[in-house]
Amino acid sequence: MLRTLFSFTPFYVCLFWLITFIIHYRKFDTSKKILTWFLCTCVVLYFCHALYFTIGLPHPMECLWTLCSLSVYPLYYAYICCLVSRPNAPFKLFLILLPGIIVAAAKYFLPFDAVDDARQMLCAIQVFTVVYFGYRKLRTFDREIANVYADTEGRDTTAVKHLLIAFMITSLCSAVANALGRHYFAQNDWMVFAVLTPFAVMLFVLSYIRFTRDFSFEQFVEDSQEYIGQPTEATPATEESKVGKSIDQLLVAQQLYLTPNLKIGDVAKATGICRTYISNYMNETKGMSFSDYINSLRVEHAKTLLSQNTGKAKIVTIATRSGFSSEQSFYRNFHKFTGMKPLEWVKKQHLE
Repeated sequence: MLRTLFSFTPFYVCLFWLITFIIHYRKFDTSKKILTWFLCTCVVLYFCHALYFTIGLPHPMECLWTLCSLSVYPLYYAYICCLVSRPNAPFKLFLILLPGIIVAAAKYFLPFDAVDDARQMLCAIQVFTVVYFGYRKLRTFDREIANVYADTEGRDTTAVKHLLIAFMITSLCSAVANALGRHYFAQNDWMVFAVLTPFAVMLFVLSYIRFTRDFSFEQFVEDSQEYIGQPTEATPATEESKVGKSIDQLLVAQQLYLTPNLKIGDVAKATGICRTYISNYMNETKGMSFSDYINSLRVEHAKTLLSQNTGKAKIVTIATRSGFSSEQSFYRNFHKFTGMKPLEWVKKQHLE
């Protein structure tokens, strides 16, 4: 009974989210639709896994399991591509499923050990490829996000990057379990739990994060092109200095950085300067992304409020008055730029 419960846990998790995604499928963007197909594949995959750990798999089911196991990572990579970009030919992304289809067909018609060796090698290649190139795409996108939005929470892909690394680690564990074989788990229910539970947890978290995330690549494109401004290519040094002072005057002297959910388009619109130039100016002159520069100014403002606080104002009030969209964002950025939590910083100021 316990073995059956452990074995079917990932299947039930994936089935729950698959039904949820299917209900809202028509309203989804491309990345969510691909994730729906990913969950569909996971449902079949973990149903086969459950049978494997309980009653075993007949040969046709082994072939189906092979197909699904070699499809989940390509589908996950297609999901990442659509999450951070707009592919010119999205349907061509599904060509990466072709190697898995060929190996699964070979296993059905040629049940030899060489086919299993090919499956394991292809799976290893897929894991490395998806993690390496997927992580690079996510990291590049996050840099672009930081140069458009002051508040990156709910827009960046930090959680997806962490899950990608976690998937790689659990895949290695799964490969070890597969090498040990079903007989090794015959008398060890806790091993079944140890192998399958991490996948269930990660799939639940991944599905929850994407389902509740409203931000899409289309929204990013819209916001990043909201205001282009006047081009400033080949700007003379004196003129460049004036433009820089104009940006600093608006942001610092007029305290535009206190505006909640500030975007680089807002600065471009207020100054009439090309947003690309503003981004380059901050990266090259300030040595920071737009997000980091704005939040560093907010933290300095918060430090002033904290030093003047008589104990009546709550942290959340100071965070809001400093321009942060949430208390969590305030704590994260305050620690990032000071190395301390707000109350720790206040105590240190009183001691000095």
